[in-house]
Amino acid sequence: MLGEKIKLYRENKKMTQLEIAEYLGVKPATISKYESGTLEPNIESLKKIAELFGISIDELLKDEESQFDINKINILTVLREQKDMRLKGNLYHNTQIIFSYNTNHIEGSRLTEDQTRYIYETNTILFEENEVAKVDDILETANHFKLVDYMLDIADKELTEEMIKKFHKILKEGTMDSRKEWFMVGEYKKVVNEAGNTKTSTPSQTPKDMVKLMKWYNSLEQITIKEIIEFHFKFERIHPFQDGNGRVGRIIMFKECLKNNIIPFIILDKDKLFYYRGLKEYKNEKGYLIDTCLNAQDQYKNLVQYYLKN
Repeated sequence: MLGEKIKLYRENKKMTQLEIAEYLGVKPATISKYESGTLEPNIESLKKIAELFGISIDELLKDEESQFDINKINILTVLREQKDMRLKGNLYHNTQIIFSYNTNHIEGSRLTEDQTRYIYETNTILFEENEVAKVDDILETANHFKLVDYMLDIADKELTEEMIKKFHKILKEGTMDSRKEWFMVGEYKKVVNEAGNTKTSTPSQTPKDMVKLMKWYNSLEQITIKEIIEFHFKFERIHPFQDGNGRVGRIIMFKECLKNNIIPFIILDKDKLFYYRGLKEYKNEKGYLIDTCLNAQDQYKNLVQYYLKN
């Protein structure tokens, strides 16, 4: 509100309502009405007020919507602070739920978003009558909450193979896969796998391909969202782990956006067909995957604005 801004600027100048009134040639009660919003100053008074505060009339009149600049917000700092506070109903709280639900659902989890929220908020699971859920779905949901916390702790550090392996270990710890000797939780695959119907690196070639990928990425002079998406495509083509590659790949994109002060994004389950198409067609047409990620970024921007715009 205009009145609140006049009061804020006046207090920053350490001036009283009486001093402002004398400067404008009005009664102190008039300044009080300006600040309470019951009376608006005329154009001549607005000019004098702006001049007194050393700002333009546009600056004085522009509303909060135009003042909110998301690019000036360090989202990593915000998420870390809110993580430490452990309060409900903020950006961190809802990032955890939206991220875990969507990234796991893309990979076939049958848990609903409400059930995901219930696990996060109460550490219990809510079932309807006769409903059956996979234990791994529940474990991987809870593990993803831990994964996001770990990712936030190290988000500003350089991406390494050891870090990526740790991501995988956290995600898959305690699951049925972790009890299979050949699965190698937190280590690169030992058995041939595929990404959809696309061939990936062989187990023997995977370590070399990952070294090459990391060398390329960490040698880049500038990292924008396009380089992060390029890394994601190359990572998914290698498919270094036996399972969980998509989820690890998407947490890497989120981390690297935070590290480079880029608005991060979460691929939503409703957009998974566009996402899969983007990965499949990337070599011939990069635009499909880039557009899908930029659309997801716009959706996360809306979330940031909702929770951080005062």
